[in-house]
Amino acid sequence: MDLGLAGLRALVGGGSSGLGAAIGTSLAADGVRVALTARPSERLDEQAAAIGALAVGADLSTPDGPSSAVDTTADALGGLDLLVVNSGGPPGGTFDELDEAAWEAAIDGVLRAALRLIRAGLPHLRSSEHPAILVVLSSSVREPIPSLTTSNVLRPGLAGLIKSLSAEIAPVRINGLAPGRIATPRVAHLDSLRSEATGRSVAEIQAESIARIPLGHYGDPADVGRIGAFLLSPAASFITGAIVPVDGGMIRALP
Repeated sequence: MDLGLAGLRALVGGGSSGLGAAIGTSLAADGVRVALTARPSERLDEQAAAIGALAVGADLSTPDGPSSAVDTTADALGGLDLLVVNSGGPPGGTFDELDEAAWEAAIDGVLRAALRLIRAGLPHLRSSEHPAILVVLSSSVREPIPSLTTSNVLRPGLAGLIKSLSAEIAPVRINGLAPGRIATPRVAHLDSLRSEATGRSVAEIQAESIARIPLGHYGDPADVGRIGAFLLSPAASFITGAIVPVDGGMIRALP
């Protein structure tokens, strides 16, 4: 199926690894001119080189990072058609464990980063013939995750933003992804933390999670990458305001 992506220009947040890298890889494979942004690092440079993308070093949690990433990308690519709003996961912990600094880091890295990235990207997207935004969320938008209180608070807020903007910024389309247990470094880290907190092995923690997934395994980042590329593509031109689960059936709540 031709998604109609060839020649479009995309900026992908959190592109050095995990889900951002997977979405960038899928877009590049379909002929998109991709810029990956994340904090400057050798890993970012290597990932960009691997898929023939532009590496844009920027800290999206800072006030000027998002606009810098957008401006650099638009200048290099001659504009912007697609924007992937994605960042590293917020600090974990229960409410009692989270101090003011942890909440500030979570709000800056998840909520403010998304608001600033979308605000900076919109003027460029409004000049595109096929503008689309994809916000990478979490299964926490539909069911709270134990010991991830920051995500449980902030990700649903971004889901509300998607629903609001689907009307406010049309015809720019905006959709969200709600991944579940995907085999990324972030999920591996969370499994390790839970193992330490409970005294159980990582294998036991993973088995417990897999028991909740009807398809019987963690997802591959490429699973998220392919769905992300579709939602950004002209093939999904009549889809906006959607929050699409990619969780192997783990979350069974009604929409």
